[in-house]
Amino acid sequence: MANLWPPTRFWQYWALAGMVILTAAFWWGVEGYALFEGGGPRGQIADGLLRFSLLILTPALLLVWLVAAWLRRRVGDMGYWQMLGLVAMIWAGAVLVTRMLAA
Repeated sequence: MANLWPPTRFWQYWALAGMVILTAAFWWGVEGYALFEGGGPRGQIADGLLRFSLLILTPALLLVWLVAAWLRRRVGDMGYWQMLGLVAMIWAGAVLVTRMLAA
């Protein structure tokens, strides 16, 4: 049986990334929902972006983080980090633009 301890460097980085991702997703879930319930942002673009980021991008970010073992076997270590980084940047951009438009 393979030695499972200590975890490989990949899983150590994955756990660190998870702390950031889970915190950010929870924060945006609460903050975005409060924006939505508080009368919503002004304008169709801001409203659509808020809904898209809450309903599509946040679950996508969490899903890519959660299926790390499956994705790692298919795209390799670097491919996984690139995919996670791409989804995280799209998510962060949508959150930033939504907050700018809602202000």
